[in-house]
Amino acid sequence: MTTKAVASRRAAVLGHPIAHSLSPALHNAAYAELGLTNWAYDAHDVTTEQLPEFLAQMDDSWAGLSLTMPLKSSIQPHLDVIDPLAEVVGAANTVICQYSGGSRMLVGANTDVYGIVASLRTAGLTAAINSAAVLGAGGTAAAALAALAELGCAEPQVLVRSR
Repeated sequence: MTTKAVASRRAAVLGHPIAHSLSPALHNAAYAELGLTNWAYDAHDVTTEQLPEFLAQMDDSWAGLSLTMPLKSSIQPHLDVIDPLAEVVGAANTVICQYSGGSRMLVGANTDVYGIVASLRTAGLTAAINSAAVLGAGGTAAAALAALAELGCAEPQVLVRSR
């Protein structure tokens, strides 16, 4: 008889809706490859209204959270520390749970800006970007604008469905 190991470290992606997310499959495959057999990554459908209750029920097994809309901006009042880039962008897509002396600290960061810049550089971008268009006005769009500024684009166009 085999027994399933109980995860001693947890992480998850939160958002609404979230059922479509491939994050659990990707993260759990990475954990397995790295030999992190006691780690688990799940998806939780959490609305902005449900976020405070979800955060309150988290115990010290939680390592961190990935956030998608609509939570990238609504997480900020619940964070103990906000990375300056996440504060400027107005969106945190990553929360790291730190524990010390029986208390928990939630640290929010925005990894989207770095990811966008690094992806474009890896794809061969070496010169400044003269023009660009960003579709949408959410947290990822804000991160894309910050990335474009870092890449030298002074006046990107932002295209949205409504004001």
